[in-house]
Amino acid sequence: MTFWEELASELNRREAKLLRRTLQSVPDGALDLASNDYLGLSRHPEVIAAAQEAAARFGAGAGASRLVSGHFSLVEKLESALADFKQTEAALVFSSGYAANGGVILALSSAWPNRAIFSHKRNHASIQDACWRAAHDGRVRYFRDEARLRVQLEQEDEQHRKNMASSPAMLPNRKIIIADAVFSMDGDLCDLPALLHLAREFDALLLLDDAHGTGTLGASGRGTSEHFGLHDERIIHIGTLSKALGSQGGFVAGPRVLIDFLVNTARPFIYSTGLNPPAVGAALKSLEIIAREPQRIETLRANARFLAENLSDLGFEAPMQPSPILPVIVGDEKCALELSHRLLENGLWCRAIRPPTVPVGSSRLRIGVSAGWSDDDLARIIAGFAAQKINRR
Repeated sequence: MTFWEELASELNRREAKLLRRTLQSVPDGALDLASNDYLGLSRHPEVIAAAQEAAARFGAGAGASRLVSGHFSLVEKLESALADFKQTEAALVFSSGYAANGGVILALSSAWPNRAIFSHKRNHASIQDACWRAAHDGRVRYFRDEARLRVQLEQEDEQHRKNMASSPAMLPNRKIIIADAVFSMDGDLCDLPALLHLAREFDALLLLDDAHGTGTLGASGRGTSEHFGLHDERIIHIGTLSKALGSQGGFVAGPRVLIDFLVNTARPFIYSTGLNPPAVGAALKSLEIIAREPQRIETLRANARFLAENLSDLGFEAPMQPSPILPVIVGDEKCALELSHRLLENGLWCRAIRPPTVPVGSSRLRIGVSAGWSDDDLARIIAGFAAQKINRR
């Protein structure tokens, strides 16, 4: 086989297993159920106007990395607003949430040669990829629950005590716990109180990827920490501008010394072109709207509750979650694809989520609930699902 024939063979294999992915545009007139635009801000007139104003003043693109000439006053305002929003000393904007996770994990790994990383098994691919790279020169362990994490932390401390006994000059043992705040395919939350308790007990940092909680959880939308009423300097907050904030990009919020360190060491930040001005302007305006209109968060929760209750009444497995993510579990890949296609015939866009994104046997449709949906939109969604007669597992 040639190079390209081997690639074609792999694509054919995926096709046969109903796992091949393709790019498709949301059809005109279809109601998008799959978006992460949880507060409906990406199309808010003020957000669009702010993006246009930023483009007119600063240009369509940043032009260079932030450390060269891609830094401008508006991004400083955004980082200050994000730090206030997350109630930290400082924040740093990245080109994406993926880049933010990789930048922080690898930068901290390089800072402490004698360190151990403890990553939740259900973490996002951006965390998994960064941990894989970090594992090349350090210890990375994976846990599924807090009981297992405790055992791993105890084992790490015990091994360090043994090493210190034989080599007193050994460097301090640094520990980093990493977890998604909201697990993106199920919509459930990590047990943040338990994780923070373990971080305090074992003197570890806690890196919290709050991509889906930022703007949607807590009384004022500050995220999962606010949802649980927890605040601690040892929590490093990772977030995205691309979901509830209706823009694009990622960010890290934490102590000022951490942010200064990342400016000097986070390769995805140093070697990437700065975030484009329209995205910065849009995100800044979204933060302003969230502060001004907290009722959007209440509307979001009410919409999620309505859909979960009504879909369950129809016989679908659609468990209500604290987040705006509503999984409709179908089971096998064929049934999930069929349900997705039939909904589209009714004007509802909701792609099937299949392995390896979710475990085998748990293919689903993932609804990203929006505060921007009207009562008519909600009724349209329920009517669309009610019309389906396929096997619901």
